[in-house]
Amino acid sequence: MGERDRIMLMLGYETMRRRSELCEFHFEDIEYLTPSKAGIWLRFSKTDQFGEGKFIPLSTELVHSVEHWRAQLGESQGYILRGVTQFGCIRDRMSPSNINLRLKYLQRKAGLAKDGELSGHSFRVGAAIDLLEAGESLEKIMLRGEWQSESMAMRYLRNWRAFD
Repeated sequence: MGERDRIMLMLGYETMRRRSELCEFHFEDIEYLTPSKAGIWLRFSKTDQFGEGKFIPLSTELVHSVEHWRAQLGESQGYILRGVTQFGCIRDRMSPSNINLRLKYLQRKAGLAKDGELSGHSFRVGAAIDLLEAGESLEKIMLRGEWQSESMAMRYLRNWRAFD
């Protein structure tokens, strides 16, 4: 798995963002609070139509990976997630549909047999389920995933509870 794919997986999981939102993150959206703490600004989302933005904390591991990727690219600005052609040429950005294609490819490559294929939405579902299993409240899960109603958050979590 390449550096870009690793970042895509970590960024999607940690931020719980939709695939279109993941593709909009720029290197310059990362803000350092201290040398060891950083986050990323989500400038616009489905639930933030006025572009007020949201600051999302990131793990140190993810920040280091993004900085390494930036150094590999030799760029200081621009989109974090980039398309990569079959010949290894790096494009200026990754399209949301490519996230689904990469997840399906990585799932097949890893030999993971799941009930259905992974998609960009899997980041939100997986992170919500992990928060639930860690004992987090529904309120905190809703805040992290930016769900406006309990019923929407519960649609993600009910299916998982059926397997308990």
